[in-house]
Amino acid sequence: MNAYEPDGRVLTEFFWSRGELDVAQGPIGSGSSTACCHRIWATALEQWPDDDGVRRTRWTVLRNSYRQLKKTTIKTWLEWFPENEWGPIVRSEPMTHHLQRPHPSGDGTVVSCEVIFLAVDGPETAEVEAASLELTGFWYNEGQFAEKEVTDEFLSRCGRYPSMRGGRGARWYGGIIDMNAPPEGHWIPYMRGDVPLPEDMTEEERAEFVKPEGWNFYVQPPALIEAREDGRTVYRENPLAENQKHLRKSYLEQIRGKKKSWINARVLNKVALEHSGQPVYPTYFESDHHRKTPLYPVEGVPLIIGLDFGREPAAVFLQMIGSQWRALSEVIGKNESAERFAPRVARELATRYPGFRVDAFYGDPRGADGTQATETTAYDIFRRHGMLVIPATSDNNRELRFSAMEGVLDRRGGLLIGPACPVLHAGMDGGYHYPKIKGRPGMVAQNPLKNRYSHVVEALENGLIGGGEGAAVTRDKSRPPAVAARMKRTKVSLARRF
Repeated sequence: MNAYEPDGRVLTEFFWSRGELDVAQGPIGSGSSTACCHRIWATALEQWPDDDGVRRTRWTVLRNSYRQLKKTTIKTWLEWFPENEWGPIVRSEPMTHHLQRPHPSGDGTVVSCEVIFLAVDGPETAEVEAASLELTGFWYNEGQFAEKEVTDEFLSRCGRYPSMRGGRGARWYGGIIDMNAPPEGHWIPYMRGDVPLPEDMTEEERAEFVKPEGWNFYVQPPALIEAREDGRTVYRENPLAENQKHLRKSYLEQIRGKKKSWINARVLNKVALEHSGQPVYPTYFESDHHRKTPLYPVEGVPLIIGLDFGREPAAVFLQMIGSQWRALSEVIGKNESAERFAPRVARELATRYPGFRVDAFYGDPRGADGTQATETTAYDIFRRHGMLVIPATSDNNRELRFSAMEGVLDRRGGLLIGPACPVLHAGMDGGYHYPKIKGRPGMVAQNPLKNRYSHVVEALENGLIGGGEGAAVTRDKSRPPAVAARMKRTKVSLARRF
C-alpha cells in the first residue's frame, strides 16, 4: 500500500485526532472518506499487542443499505486495500474484510484488523445489529444520513474489543463519521451550534444536543467561493479547498447544470435550510457576511439595539465600525410578552456589555399600538426597565426595509454577523423567505413568511433603519446618517438591576 498523507489542514487534524467521536464534514472530493479508510488501519497499527503478540482491532463500517455499501463505500475501501494484496472480502451479508500484516516496526508483532461492512437503516436496526457486536470502533460513511440514535448505539459497543483478558484492551476506541453538508434538521449542525434548536424542543430534548467532551467536529473549507458580480451569482476556486490535487474534474466543471441546493451542500459545504421559495435577501452570502469566530464589542463605540415585538420578540445588538454594521449577539423570545422579554434584553446588556453606552433602541412601530400587554404598550414596558424605544419608521414599509438592507449588503463589508447570532444568520441565509404558492409553479407569495426567522431579521432591519440606513435610502439629508438625533446620548447602566 502506498504511503498516505492527508491533503489539507482540517483533514490532517481529523486524521490524527483520537477523540471518542470525530466528525469530518466537507465538499464532495475533499478526501474525508479516504482519510477514514486510512485512519482505520492507522488505529490498528497503534493498538497495543495482546499477550500473544497480536495487535487486535475490530471495526464496523456503516451505511443505510448494502447497495450503498457495495456501490460506493467498498469501492473506496478496495482502492486502498485491494483484495489481491490484502486478501478477499467475504461478500455474504454482513460483508467482512480481515486485514493481517506483520507490524512495520519489525518488533515481531502481528496487526489483525477485522472490518465488518454493515447496513443500518435506522435506530431499530441499529439496536438489533449492535447488540451482538464487540467493537474497537465504527465508521459511518456519508453521515449526513446518520441518525443520532444510531451513532449512540454503536458508540456504546466500542471499547469492548479486544478483551482485557489477554492483554491491555483497546488503546483507543470510538467512532468516526465523514459527511457532506446535511439538512437543517440533522443532529450534527444542532450539536455544533450552526443552526438554532427548534423553539418547541423541551429542556430534556435540548440536553441531547449538548456536545460531550471528546466529541470533535471538523469542517473543511468550501470548494468554491460564492460572490456577487453585476447582480448575478458567480463562483471562484477556493485556494484553501482541500484534496484538490487528487481531483479528476475541477469544481467549476462539477457545478455546471446543478441546482443551487446541490451546490450549497456538495460544494459550498453549507447546511441546507429547510424551506421552499425564495430568500428575502439573496445577496446575503455566508462567506462575506458571517463569521464563525467571536465578534467582540469595540470599546468606545456605542451600541444600537434593534427590536421586534409580538409573541415571538427578538433583539439584535449592533455596533457600527466605520461603514460596517456588526451584529454581536441576539436575544430570541418564545411565546412571551414584552413584560418577560424586556428584562431578558436588559440582562443581556448588563452581562455581555457592561459599561457600554447605548445610543438607541429602535423598535417595530407596532410596539406602541397598545396591544402588547393589556393597555400597556411594549414601549411602556421597556421604558420601565430603563430602555427608551424609538420607532424605527412611522410605518412598516416593506420596500424601505428591503432597500435599506440591500444597501448594507451591497456595500463592501457592510454587514458582519457573529456566531452569537445563530438564528439571525440562518434567517438571512434563506430561513426568512417568500414561500411558494401551491398549485402555481415558479410563483412565490408577495410577503415573506412569518416564521422563527422573520422576527430577528426584522429586528435587524429596525436597528439598521433607525441607525441611519433608512435615511440613506430616502436621501433625507436632514437626518444624521448614523444615529437619530432625537435621543440624547446617555450611558445606560443596568447592572444594579440584576
